[in-house]
Amino acid sequence: MKNLLISLFALFSLIQLNAQSLTVSEMDTVLEVNSTNTSDYGFSIKVENTSSSEVEVYVKRAYHEMNCAYDSGYFCWDFCYGSDIDNSIGSVVFQPGDIKSDFSGHVYSPSSGNTCMDSTRYVFYNGKDINDSLSVWVTISAGPTMGSVELNISEHQVYPNPARNILTIEVQKEVEFTLYNTLGEKVKSTHLIRGKNAISVADMANGLYLYSVDGSSFKRLTINH
Repeated sequence: MKNLLISLFALFSLIQLNAQSLTVSEMDTVLEVNSTNTSDYGFSIKVENTSSSEVEVYVKRAYHEMNCAYDSGYFCWDFCYGSDIDNSIGSVVFQPGDIKSDFSGHVYSPSSGNTCMDSTRYVFYNGKDINDSLSVWVTISAGPTMGSVELNISEHQVYPNPARNILTIEVQKEVEFTLYNTLGEKVKSTHLIRGKNAISVADMANGLYLYSVDGSSFKRLTINH
C-alpha cells in the first residue's frame, strides 16, 4: 500500500480454548493507516499445527459490532468471505508441523481522526473436533498522532465486498480481471490499468462469484444490489 499517515494501532491478545493442535506462529502487531478517509486495511495471522496428525482447519468470525474502526466485511482463508458469511465454508489442511499464512482479516479506518479502541475475534478450529480451537482477539486502537509506515498488504485491492453496482480494483501493474459464476463460467473480463479501476457489476445477478486478478489465484466476491 502507500505511505500512510494517522493510524490504527492493532494490539493482538490471544486466548487459546482447548487448543491441542493449533497455535499462533506469527502475527501482525502494528497496523498503521490513514484515518482521514475510509480505506480497507488487512492484518495477517500465521497458524501452526503442533500436533502429530493432519488437521482440517476452519475459521469463524466471532466479532461484536465495532464503533470506532469498522469491520470491512470480509476475511480470507480458503477463499475471501463477505459480511454475510461469518464461518468459512471450506478448510485449509495442515500436515503435522505445518505453518500456514492463508489468513487475513480486514477493517476499515475510522476516517474521524478521533482516538478510540475496538476489538474483534477470530476462532480457528479443527473440523473434526470443534473443541480443538484457537481464539484470537484483535484489539484496534485508533489515534491521530501516530507515525507513518510503508505497509504492503498485497499487490492489489478489490472492494467493496459485497459489491453493489461498482467494484473498485487497485493494481500495481496492468493485468486482466476475470469474474466467474459458481458454475465456473466466465461472466466478465476487463483489462485493468495501473492504479484505481472502477468496474460496473450493475448488470450481474446477486450471488457468489469467483474473481482473479493475476490469472492464477481466485477469491470470492459477493454481489448484492
